[in-house]
Amino acid sequence: MSKTTELTEITTETPTPDLPAESEPAEYVSSNDTIEYGFERESWLEGYDAYYKLYRRRRTILFVVLFLVLALLFVQQVAVDPSYGVGWTCLAICLAVAVIYAFAPKYERRNVERALPAIENDRYVLKIFQDKITVRTIIPEDDAQYLEPDESGNPIPYPEIPETTIDLSDKTLKTAETEKMFGVFTKYTQCIIPKQDLSEEQLCLLRESVIRN
Repeated sequence: MSKTTELTEITTETPTPDLPAESEPAEYVSSNDTIEYGFERESWLEGYDAYYKLYRRRRTILFVVLFLVLALLFVQQVAVDPSYGVGWTCLAICLAVAVIYAFAPKYERRNVERALPAIENDRYVLKIFQDKITVRTIIPEDDAQYLEPDESGNPIPYPEIPETTIDLSDKTLKTAETEKMFGVFTKYTQCIIPKQDLSEEQLCLLRESVIRN
């Protein structure tokens, strides 16, 4: 079964008549405005792929094409003068940079896959407000066994992970949705939510919270 992916760029618009801005409360209140969800490997990988397509693929393609064009220019120079040592050096550099940019996404994705087992037991609490979404990470107590005790032999508490805040008015805000996950992204933040942990009401609430901003 093929997977369908929807990538939607969000822009700030005037609220629709049925959702007047002046009547909205300071905080978006709903029975589902707090969502707890866990880790799901395929959802995270699909979320990473969506983030890359939305924010980085175009830049990668641009750099690959740029350095390939530069390489062609140096090919012309060394073809005219094969003894032109600087031309050969620049040609090799341009080709190397183009290859690095072309294969960097695969290398980075592989590193993401390797890091995922470390967070497979984490859980997350997402809260939806009128103008933002916050995500707090809940680390399982079992993770404390990986920390060394202090000088007195007392266990060192696991460092608290800073809460992630996604500003819904951010101009770079975009969403991605597949069969497995719903993602809310900005240029520097990611929120990937497995659909298996979402009710239909919560999924609709997430969509509406982004659209209304």
